[in-house]
Amino acid sequence: MKRRTATKAPPWTNQELAILADIYPREGMAGAADALPDRGQHAIEQKAHKLGLRSPVVNEAPKLVLQGERLERAIALYEQGMAFTAIARDVRCTPTATTNAILIALCPRRGYRPGERDASGRLTEETKERLRYMLKKGLKAVDIQLRLGISAARVAEERRRYNVDLASRDKALLPPPGAGEQYSGVRLPKATRRAVEEAFLKGFGTTIVSRMTRVSKPSVKNIRRALVARLARKGEALPGCDRSGKRLGAAKYSPHHIPEASIAGLRTRLIAGEPVAHAAKAIGIGSCGAYKIRDALRAELAAEGRTLPAPIRLGRTAAQRARAAEANWLPNGRMQEFRQLVHVHGQDEAKCILIERIAQEQHAEAIAHAIERTRPKSFEEQLARIARGEVTISEKLIMRRPDPAMTLGGIATGAL
Repeated sequence: MKRRTATKAPPWTNQELAILADIYPREGMAGAADALPDRGQHAIEQKAHKLGLRSPVVNEAPKLVLQGERLERAIALYEQGMAFTAIARDVRCTPTATTNAILIALCPRRGYRPGERDASGRLTEETKERLRYMLKKGLKAVDIQLRLGISAARVAEERRRYNVDLASRDKALLPPPGAGEQYSGVRLPKATRRAVEEAFLKGFGTTIVSRMTRVSKPSVKNIRRALVARLARKGEALPGCDRSGKRLGAAKYSPHHIPEASIAGLRTRLIAGEPVAHAAKAIGIGSCGAYKIRDALRAELAAEGRTLPAPIRLGRTAAQRARAAEANWLPNGRMQEFRQLVHVHGQDEAKCILIERIAQEQHAEAIAHAIERTRPKSFEEQLARIARGEVTISEKLIMRRPDPAMTLGGIATGAL
């Protein structure tokens, strides 16, 4: 089947250009749109901009799409903690228009002073200065909207204009929204989005990906949703998931999940009376998964008419200290690495390999620290250490030549 393509608008004729050049400077967009019915407003704006045409006619500021009872319902849902996207679906409006309407309406209700506007609804110079001050401070776009009662597009446009003005004067550009904080809804760089997608393609879940990449969970979920749709169009899917992104039972056998050897070892320790927390730490299982395994084991034994032995708590004894030392061998953040080693080498060998890796890393870190500690520091580095509070400034004691003929209490006068 032949693919349909969008029809391209015909080129502007000399007659249309003459009409535009004659009417647009006098009557603005409204007059030009009436005189050129075959051209849309966007096309007229672009052509007038290319021709350098300016009009003294100021159009009215656009009105909010969401008003009345629909706006009050949207505000009530927002106060209940519902996301803007879900609110937009409920009130049957676009997410952008819904967000703008809610934040603009909440501006005076939250005690903020809305931005002043002129008779046409445009922002005054005082409001623009307030807006630029907030941009300079690195506030989020939603916070600026809430404090000034303006749309997101106006914030973005003023940010663009302010950056252009700063660049023309060789000044530092504005800080990123939120001062670089990876909050929910922030526009992420392409490199960050690729890192999130690569983590998903390795089989990690949303929580782990958010912790690894330091991206908020809502943003991670949105990236995953788009990645699932893109893979589904290619006939592919995420590891351990179907094409809709739902986890399959086979995903439990992923290298990032609890190995069967670890589960068997935990069950053996629980039957022997070892507490769940100590046994889970010693084997490399998280507390949530360990208690689920404990509950499943208890139900299995109850079905056979048996009971799970109560944990044996040793108290403050040498055996308890040895058990605690054994349980705390795995550092934080190394559990996924340990699980992958268990899948390949087994429980005992994986533990030996990881302990050796940790020892090598600690040895290399100690050598690097010793080299850094003995390395001569520059003047700027010494000032930085003083600012951090690592060292202090003290007066240097200059030893003068002692006079052995004169002492004070056995101390040479040169040392006084």
